[in-house]
Amino acid sequence: MLKKDITIYRLLVILNTIVSVAITHEIILYNMEYINYKIYFILLYALIWFFSLYKIYFFSKTGLKIYILLVTFGFVLNMLSDYKVFGPFYYFMTLFEHLIIGAIIALSFYSKVKIKFS
Repeated sequence: MLKKDITIYRLLVILNTIVSVAITHEIILYNMEYINYKIYFILLYALIWFFSLYKIYFFSKTGLKIYILLVTFGFVLNMLSDYKVFGPFYYFMTLFEHLIIGAIIALSFYSKVKIKFS
């Protein structure tokens, strides 16, 4: 059963990576003509985000802490952003990503996968 949970967990992390690449791509394309501090901030956030995904793929407790911190910070940023300017694809992808994030966090703390984080 643990092996199945690990497979599902890693699949979710990979899905999260793919969706995050699509979302980051949309945001950067939208802001490309306005190269300023926002682009650099987005790129820094994305780099840290992908680093945390890499770390949790290999069950790093530090990676999980960074991931949760970024999810919380990203939630605040989402609340402050005007998602309507990006269109329906972006909106769908962010909703899909949040479902995946919830599943990753739930599995990290409430399934047998949690024993892998040591």
